[in-house]
Amino acid sequence: MKKPYKILITLLLIGNAAVCQENVDFDKNQLLNEISENVKLNFYETTFDSIAWNQKVDNCRSQLSDVKTLDQFDLLVNELLSSLKTSHTYFFSRNNPKRYQLLGIFDAIFGNKDTTLYCYEGIGIDTKTIGDKVIIISVYDGFPADQSGLKFGDQIVSVDGNSYHPIKSFEDKSNLNVKIKIIRQDQELTIEVPVKVLDGRSMFVDAFQSSIRIIKRKNKDIGYVHIWSYAGSKYQEQLQAALLWGELSKCDALVVDLRDGWGGADINNLNLFREPIAIVKSTTRDGDVITYSGVWGKPVALLINDRSTSGKELFTYGFKKLGLGTVIGEQSAGAVVAGSPFILSNGDVLYLAVRDVYVDDKRIEGVGVQPDVFIERPFGLETKDPQLESALEELSSKIRNKNNH
Repeated sequence: MKKPYKILITLLLIGNAAVCQENVDFDKNQLLNEISENVKLNFYETTFDSIAWNQKVDNCRSQLSDVKTLDQFDLLVNELLSSLKTSHTYFFSRNNPKRYQLLGIFDAIFGNKDTTLYCYEGIGIDTKTIGDKVIIISVYDGFPADQSGLKFGDQIVSVDGNSYHPIKSFEDKSNLNVKIKIIRQDQELTIEVPVKVLDGRSMFVDAFQSSIRIIKRKNKDIGYVHIWSYAGSKYQEQLQAALLWGELSKCDALVVDLRDGWGGADINNLNLFREPIAIVKSTTRDGDVITYSGVWGKPVALLINDRSTSGKELFTYGFKKLGLGTVIGEQSAGAVVAGSPFILSNGDVLYLAVRDVYVDDKRIEGVGVQPDVFIERPFGLETKDPQLESALEELSSKIRNKNNH
């Protein structure tokens, strides 16, 4: 019998606090057939039971007459897909920001001509619905929500007086302000936030760059960067530039934040934190000296949580195996199979697990990676980030010990 696996839909779902009221403008039966056929043709599991799957699809089909909106179809189909008990398997409709972000990650496949594949209006947040509450779980660095003061753990009550919806709350409001009513530590606040067009191809590059900062701790400079997505070489190039010759290069230590967002990290990215092959020193006629090793070479800590998925988990596994630093936070998602997007006839997307993945002959799917230091980050209970604070304390101690020796 299979072990119960954590399902990625609980990690990626933006929230369904407000059910969109538009009529369904596509053939529900046809779309369900497309999803079903893609699963039968492409799902990775060698023991896939097509007869049992057909029965589940028929049961889903019997409920289609009750589906009046796209959000309702969304929920019904994702309940069906959850029966596959694997990550990287989800239906992303145009009512979900993750659709645009996912296609942005895979833009090399789909090309750049049709911006409707990648662009949506929003403020730069990710949310999670807990009971009847919509909680902000991510605020992308440098985006309108961040600049306007929205924070991790804020509960969204309404947007312009209406129930929150991740797409509809901001649709046709680009370059306008919306009034977002929130509850923060039992206080009700209203914050005005400008809406902008977000592009899934570039938004996480921008958020990465905006996240870079230097934190003073005990007279030392600790660099910080949040890698919201690690899917593509451009993120590693950004990281190398910041660490080797950019604004973080003079720091005494580093925090790399892998919490939330998307995975995609190449295991070779770990080479940035390994021992140098050689240290090259160059001098000029006037005595200017430059030393270069091609690696970071100073203390580093990783932050992970239960929404650190996929390639970020492989990166963390290798980081721990090589003893490159301390991993702090919560157990990772256990979402380590390979997924591929399939654009359906109405423009929505099926994300489907197409390959199983083993690491050192072990399966991390449904298991995840344990941190070295376990610390939770409860929603809305603290003014500071306890996981980041722990990393800063850990690195400060390492710097002191290094200096004492």
